[in-house]
Amino acid sequence: MIFEPCYTVRYGVPRPADLLLVLNRAGQVLLQPAQAEVRFAVPEAALLNHLVSEPALLLGNFGGQCCYGAVEPAETAVAQPPLVWSEFREALVRTEQPVRHLLLRGKAMLEWVRQRRRCGVCGAELENSEREEARICPNCGAAFFPKISPAIIVGVRRGDEILLAHNRRFRDKVYSFIAGFIEPGESAEAAVERELAEEVGVRVRNIRYWGSQSWPFPDSLMLGFWADYAGGGIHPDGEEIETAGFYRRDALPPIPRPGSIARRMIEAWLREQNG
Repeated sequence: MIFEPCYTVRYGVPRPADLLLVLNRAGQVLLQPAQAEVRFAVPEAALLNHLVSEPALLLGNFGGQCCYGAVEPAETAVAQPPLVWSEFREALVRTEQPVRHLLLRGKAMLEWVRQRRRCGVCGAELENSEREEARICPNCGAAFFPKISPAIIVGVRRGDEILLAHNRRFRDKVYSFIAGFIEPGESAEAAVERELAEEVGVRVRNIRYWGSQSWPFPDSLMLGFWADYAGGGIHPDGEEIETAGFYRRDALPPIPRPGSIARRMIEAWLREQNG
């Protein structure tokens, strides 16, 4: 079973058998526990009678079912059994890959259409394009597409060690790779070098691309890289990075939970070390 996105901005009223992905303004998603509550599933619209009378955003097709998305107002955001509100990051950990794809796209698209209501050029109310994934100004013709902010995340290797850091903005005490947004006019490789220099004072060489991941917090596309340590002492900037260091596989600090590209990169490195 796969999720097939709809690449236009279309609305419709969900039928009872359609799936309905519901978010609220607190960053939670309304899901149905599955497999003894170990996993989550997106509920059918029949379980959400108070929402199915309103047009919802068509997100795509999931296993033969149309899937829509909606944002529930805070005053009505009460889960009725068997549904539960889950923190979005927690939901990413407790869903299978096809559902995770739906969640990532749904969050990004729902937040985009909510925020992009008026033209940034003339202020007129925007309309949905019938041909592409865009909102069009009927007054001046300006076109607006979903916002995607490219960012890098880099694992630095020094022999049998990797560089991990704790960011002050992390919700818990996990350690992860250095990451940051790519600046206008900057290449991804240049962003890798700049972020490492700014945040921990480290120089690298042999920068190589590893993989990518959509990460809608709020609208990032994470580009993962590996690089080899080339010099410099570790000096956390004290603003974003609190502590950092090189760690061997048998002495790792707490690392990110499953669902993030950082976790996948660390697991790939661990398999290589163990092999």
